[in-house]
Order: sequence, then C-alpha cells, then structure tokens
Amino acid sequence: MSVVGVHRLAPPLLPASHHKRPDDAEAESESEPSVGEGETLDKNVTRRKNPFVSEELLMKLKRYGLSGVLSYGLLNTVYYSTAFLLVWFYVAPAPGKMGYLAAAERFVKVMAMVWAGSQVTKLVRIGGAVALAPIVDRGLSWFTVKYKFESQGKAFGAMVGICLGLALMLFLVVTLLWA
Repeated sequence: MSVVGVHRLAPPLLPASHHKRPDDAEAESESEPSVGEGETLDKNVTRRKNPFVSEELLMKLKRYGLSGVLSYGLLNTVYYSTAFLLVWFYVAPAPGKMGYLAAAERFVKVMAMVWAGSQVTKLVRIGGAVALAPIVDRGLSWFTVKYKFESQGKAFGAMVGICLGLALMLFLVVTLLWA
C-alpha cells in the first residue's frame, strides 16, 4: 500500500473545522455540539455526564464568584495536603534515605493515588465549598480590609498563592526528607 493509501485510511489529526475555509466557519459553528457543565464528548461526539459533578452544585458555587472558587480551592488544599500525608506515611510507607530519584518517583506515584481519590471525593468537596462559601466571603472581605488590598481580586490572588505555596512546600519538604 502506498503512502497515499495510508493517508486516506488514517483519521485526520486536526478536527474538521481546521480543514474548512474561513467562510464555512460561521455555518459550522451553528452545527457543532455544545458541551454543558459536567459533560464530556467522546470520540463519537456522544454526550456523557460526569457522575462525580452535580450541575446544581456547580451553579450554586458560581453564584458566589471569587468566594466560591476560593472555598473550593481551600478545600482542595486541605484535601491534597491531608491525603498526601496519609498516603505517604500510612497507605504506602517507605523507608527513608531512598535517594533523590527514588523519592521523586515515589512522589509521582503518591500524587497519582491522591489525584485518583480526588476524583471520587469531588462532589463532596463541591458541596462543602457551597456550604463554606458565605463564610469564605466574609473571610475574604476581612482579609482584603485587614491587609489593605485594593480589591477582593488581589486578595483572592494572595490567598491562592498562600495555598499553593504551603502545599508545594509541604510536598517538597516531605519528599526531600525521604531522599
């Protein structure tokens, strides 16, 4: 079989919309399926609902804006830090002084297990974020005033930085102590 024959058998690498002329883009955009919250499209363009995401909870969380996102982020920080420590020390304990490469490999495996667990607990964390959003909103307002931020958006950015910094520091320190 020649290269030309293989080309006709192989599926295109880019979606069909990339092969069309610019004037066809308007007509194509009307026929493309849209994906709602918590939905995915498989390769056959079949809609599939994510069983771990509730659209009602996501809509409630969106209404809280920055406070909703921050409450979900805070719960994620607590989840990932706690789950990482539990898996590292109790679920899959390892001896110390394993070397930097082995410690890095172990870190990747532990984080894969923690991420898999996060997919199962996502609905609980979203529900918790909705419940905590009013409290986080008051806390974000207090934080904005207390530390004299120009806006809640800048205070939000600082809180996200603090959460990421603490989590990364925890992951790095534990991993390096076992190296």
